[in-house]
Amino acid sequence: MQLDSAPKDVRISAETSASADLDEVCRWLIERRGEPLRLEAADLPALGLGTMLRLAIPLTARRAVLCAVWLFEDDAASDCLLSGQLRFVAHPTNTEIVMTFSGRTAMAMTSAVLYRRAHHVVGQLLQLIAESIAGAAAPSRRQVAF
Repeated sequence: MQLDSAPKDVRISAETSASADLDEVCRWLIERRGEPLRLEAADLPALGLGTMLRLAIPLTARRAVLCAVWLFEDDAASDCLLSGQLRFVAHPTNTEIVMTFSGRTAMAMTSAVLYRRAHHVVGQLLQLIAESIAGAAAPSRRQVAF
């Protein structure tokens, strides 16, 4: 009898920085909480399929925001691919924030070859979120400048 030695899930951590403040982050998270963010296969090339990003209510602290996230397949079955937490930490004197994802792959991802690419998927997801927050904040920054 041969036992299956494939991992049931993969622990994932990724980190990047973004040019945003925590108010912008909270606003972006709250606006997207009610409606999942649809991502096309081109948005996460390492994954190569359409997905939906679901966000929980963010928790805030003096220089940090924490939010639970789930990445689902974008089809009728809606299998969860990744789950974890996003953490946004502001530097005390700098305008950039550090974004961190810490979580695990779900059973749907581990049953396929995709779990090997999980770290790349999370890196692309963090970059996409950082760009989306910066893009959403850009019009309000312009209004303040006038």
